[in-house]
Amino acid sequence: MIKGLRFFLLVGLLSPATLPAAPLSVSVTAEHQAITPNMRTVPIHIGGRTQATALPSPMPKGAMAHSHEWPGIYFEAAFVGDRVFLKFDDRYNQYRLIVDDNAPIIIDQPGNSEFAVNGLKWGKHRLRLEKISESIKVRGTFSGFFVPRNHKPLPFQSRVKQIEFIGPSAMTGYGVNSTKHECSPEEWRKATNVQIGYAALVAKHYDADYQINAISGRGLVRNWKDARTESGLAALYPYMFSDKSVAYTDSNWRPQIIRISGWVDLIAGPIEPEEQWKDHFLLYADWTDALSALVVDLHTRSPQAAILIDWSTAQDLWGMPQYQPNVDAAEATITSVAREAGVRKIVFGDFSIRPTNIPTLEMTACHNHLSVRDNERIAEWMIAYIDAHPDLWGGK
Repeated sequence: MIKGLRFFLLVGLLSPATLPAAPLSVSVTAEHQAITPNMRTVPIHIGGRTQATALPSPMPKGAMAHSHEWPGIYFEAAFVGDRVFLKFDDRYNQYRLIVDDNAPIIIDQPGNSEFAVNGLKWGKHRLRLEKISESIKVRGTFSGFFVPRNHKPLPFQSRVKQIEFIGPSAMTGYGVNSTKHECSPEEWRKATNVQIGYAALVAKHYDADYQINAISGRGLVRNWKDARTESGLAALYPYMFSDKSVAYTDSNWRPQIIRISGWVDLIAGPIEPEEQWKDHFLLYADWTDALSALVVDLHTRSPQAAILIDWSTAQDLWGMPQYQPNVDAAEATITSVAREAGVRKIVFGDFSIRPTNIPTLEMTACHNHLSVRDNERIAEWMIAYIDAHPDLWGGK
């Protein structure tokens, strides 16, 4: 539920003479059955993977339930009026609502509830609802924005630029707001904020639509210890949900840039006796095959995309430079597969969070993850790299 049920923020408005108006108090409240059949459904622009299902009466005409699991989901809308309502069915996730680019309002574990945004002055307003928690294996549903009959819903245009991030916890704002390393599952959930992780920061810098298809502790074929038996990213990527019940397709999602970070497999501790690999080099071979297949799948989905792959040395991975030929062979294999598939541009680079890029990192978040400032610095570094290589956008 919303903490304290009621939130207030000051919205600075300008008069026609551009003089500051009196501060406006905007509140968000939970309300019972506030949405009525005669209301208007506001068109929404969605970032991230969601499955839409039409809602029957007594919901307003055109109402859709948007179910999701992957992180970084966001919903945007605009309308003319002074009131708007939201509907959720989500017992787990945490969201933040941004009205007209003002300070975010937190909506935590809303459950099956409706919420009203009150106190707006009559006029045009923009809304952005961001999912900020990570919730693989737990589906959440947002059922849209609704306004009274005398209000006017407005269309919301997609952006020209699109960028996608595929990887582990470093991309998800993992426990980023925590000031301690040891976090309980609930402390981690509440401290996580995908929308201030470096992936989202990079996308927002370019005003690009984005997907963050990342799961904490998951590698391409091998996961961190507490998720050893779960499916890896390579197996989950083609699907909308972690149970693999719905294949993901979206003809409108054609990112110009895709960044892959998939080293969890190779640094997730010693090979255990019960695992299918006898050593890290057999694992490395399977990892190479999985990454090659993923590159081909990404190219099939987005033929114009430039693909950036986090790459490292044998010294950095295992402290064993004598195995650098294995790393070089993997790069050659993936490059060959990519070229045969027709990939426009593939780059193996030091896009990671290793000290060669960022000499010092605070790592003060849950379980020694990136701090707020760490994420900002990594975003700054990646933005500088993209700016130096404008061809990555393919002319967009």
